[in-house]
Amino acid sequence: MSTARGEIVELARAYLARRLAIQASRTTAANTAFAVSREEAAHTLSATHTPATPVAPELTERIAAAHRALAEALGAAAEPRLARLARVCSLPEVDVAIVAILMAPEIDHELERAYSFALDDFTKKRPDLGFVARLLGGIDDLLIDRILARFDEGAPLRANGVISIGPTDGPTQLRPVRLADRIVAFLRGHDSIDEVARTHVRVGRSVHVAELVMRADLVEQIARSLQGMRPPRVLLAGPDGVGRGLVVEAIAADAGREAFRIDLASIAGDGLVAERMSSAFREVALRDAIAILDGSGLTEETTSRALTLAISRAVDSLSIPIVFLFPNHPGWLVRAVPDLIELDVPPPTFRERVELWGRALGGASTPSDIDAVASRYAFTASTIMIAAHRALGTARVRDPDSRTITLDDLGDAARLMFSHRLGTMAQRIPTGFQWSDLVLPKDTMDALKEIVNFARYKPFLLEDWGFAAKLPYGRGVSAILAGPPGTGKTMVAQLLAKDIGFDLYRIDLSQVVNKYIGETEKNLARIFDEAENSHAVLFFDEADSLFAKRTSVTSSNDRYANLEVNYLLQRMETFDGVTLLATNLEQGLDEAFKRRVRFSVQFELPGEVERRALWRSMFPPKVPLAPVIDWDLVARQFEMAGGYIKKAALRAALIAVETQRPITTDDLIAAGRHEYREMGRII
Repeated sequence: MSTARGEIVELARAYLARRLAIQASRTTAANTAFAVSREEAAHTLSATHTPATPVAPELTERIAAAHRALAEALGAAAEPRLARLARVCSLPEVDVAIVAILMAPEIDHELERAYSFALDDFTKKRPDLGFVARLLGGIDDLLIDRILARFDEGAPLRANGVISIGPTDGPTQLRPVRLADRIVAFLRGHDSIDEVARTHVRVGRSVHVAELVMRADLVEQIARSLQGMRPPRVLLAGPDGVGRGLVVEAIAADAGREAFRIDLASIAGDGLVAERMSSAFREVALRDAIAILDGSGLTEETTSRALTLAISRAVDSLSIPIVFLFPNHPGWLVRAVPDLIELDVPPPTFRERVELWGRALGGASTPSDIDAVASRYAFTASTIMIAAHRALGTARVRDPDSRTITLDDLGDAARLMFSHRLGTMAQRIPTGFQWSDLVLPKDTMDALKEIVNFARYKPFLLEDWGFAAKLPYGRGVSAILAGPPGTGKTMVAQLLAKDIGFDLYRIDLSQVVNKYIGETEKNLARIFDEAENSHAVLFFDEADSLFAKRTSVTSSNDRYANLEVNYLLQRMETFDGVTLLATNLEQGLDEAFKRRVRFSVQFELPGEVERRALWRSMFPPKVPLAPVIDWDLVARQFEMAGGYIKKAALRAALIAVETQRPITTDDLIAAGRHEYREMGRII
């Protein structure tokens, strides 16, 4: 790329020749070439303006010729760096001349002495604002004033970090001015990233559109938004990791252009916002790249007035495409960028997740396992890549010679990606059971299987078969587990969560319900939001205490209690996660709420056959049992739910272990009678 060095130097020499001629015409002292003459002093102090000394026509023509030569050089097919600087920073011709004047001594060091002559001060190392204005304006006072206005804070030269102006105790025109070091390096042909911008600017990845896993029509819309006569300003709204920045980088790469990411959160850290933003934008502009402003880490507190002002100035002054990445549509951004194009980038669909998992795993897992993990976890592309690499690492550690990844490996790696802030309002319940440990009637088991199947095939039903159009809301997996105490509701909740692949969190109602108005709703909103983001199964035990029937309003307490239930009804409809509600009293639940829950599973007290199986299943293989135990007698004599049978089995083991002998039928009957007494039942 050409730098037009010769044309820059000649333009500076032409202006210097005119300036020196003007100075020479104002003094007649022979022995001190640059002393102030009596005539010049009288002219300066005169109350009336006298006509300025005319400039020789040949000097004016030399300046015009230098401008033409520079314009011709800047219009070359191989765009010179000064031409790029002018284009991306929206610099008019006068600003280009200012840059040339300030750059010339950096190119030709012999000009430094000529500048000192023109400054009439050999102690000065840098020109000041007044000198540059007089050098370019000649004897035209109005033109000099217009040139001085080009140094205003909001003008492109300063707003885009092209020049640097130093302080002074005197008049404004005496402030020294210089090109920024980064601009000097750029015009010399150097492309190292500025030190200030290095921690906030990152070069985009080298990808291509063909490598993306994203809807083709959405990619085309984004590509069209980045085209046009005017530099586009585009907002891509969506969750982190959906590929908002990646698609821009791919479109830029296919067009032979670079893309640079600017981390707004790191820039907004302290009082240096304007300097950091200016240096970051300047780096992108000098490369004529696409600026990708990542605002994912910003909060309302860190989005300061200084940041919005710096963004607004860059949008107004820079002629490069600027793309904003935010999880939503910030109101302040719409106000700062009036011509903003807004596009939503949704999370990947089920089929897109299958493709992403397949690419990341590279054939190390079976298609059925990939379908299962893609169905379970609605991950974004970046999260899938990280989880897949973790699963590959686990498989390599387990067996270096085999790269086969199981569904359990994928599930464990996926769960490592979860993060939540449920805090004290929920308690994680680990799962230590298998479905074989569960003893339930066939109808109940079929109902539970239906829940698991819906969770497994929900993405396929909604997307591939189009049920999403029929279910605009209420797409979550929700179930009521109703039945007497001890019938296995909590155990079933653990097994369902394990089969779905999520962690189970039991909601602590004492931490959720608050006596202050509106606080309960806030706690519930936080729980649902966190569960949706972290793929947690919400388990409301004793749900009838929170989801109770609404009552007629006879007091303010009734009204606010009904508001809580109303909020729960709305939140359950919009929640896309998994919610399980256990209750001993289903008739106590609000009817409208029960209608919004997709599944309802009834747990009955076990019959004699189920009780016999429960008694036998309660003893681990290591427990010594008598050779003959009358399981039928024990099951027939004690009509108890599984929870009480579990307690009785432990009592029988305690009786036997005291004498270090196997458990007998008598031990079981003694333990059963003890449980009956505690239950208040007649033996």
